[in-house]
Amino acid sequence: MSQSIRQYREADLNEVKAIEGASFPDPWPAGFFNYLHQKSPELLLVALDGGTIAGYVVGELREIMFSGVSHQFKVGHILNIAVDASQRQRGIGTLLMDEIEGRFRERNATKATLEVRESNGTARAFYIRRGYEEMGRVSAYYADEDAIIMGKNLKPER
Repeated sequence: MSQSIRQYREADLNEVKAIEGASFPDPWPAGFFNYLHQKSPELLLVALDGGTIAGYVVGELREIMFSGVSHQFKVGHILNIAVDASQRQRGIGTLLMDEIEGRFRERNATKATLEVRESNGTARAFYIRRGYEEMGRVSAYYADEDAIIMGKNLKPER
């Protein structure tokens, strides 16, 4: 089947929520997807495999300020990524990460960050293979465990 990425549409909500609910113990409410879609529609993406939604990624761009002054230092933050369990290990996560990191670069972000459950060794290994490094920990980030903060420098595409 052919795989592709496109921006999320409101009609995608039920499929995205199904993947979210099956992937995470504390899924986001529908209203949060709607809010993020309105805030940054170009950073809420779905992966399609043969026309079916196989996964999604949600990003945001943060501008770093020092003493209230913008220094044009931008960081792309991956809020969430999930792939349908039946579609895992088929390159969907890689496709989503490539696209969101590319969109961060287009918006002049110099770094990408994310949080991942401490117990999620599979995801942590995936991010490490992509060049992410562990930068710290947030205690009780999730209701039942800590998060590991990971980051990656984004080099401009040539």
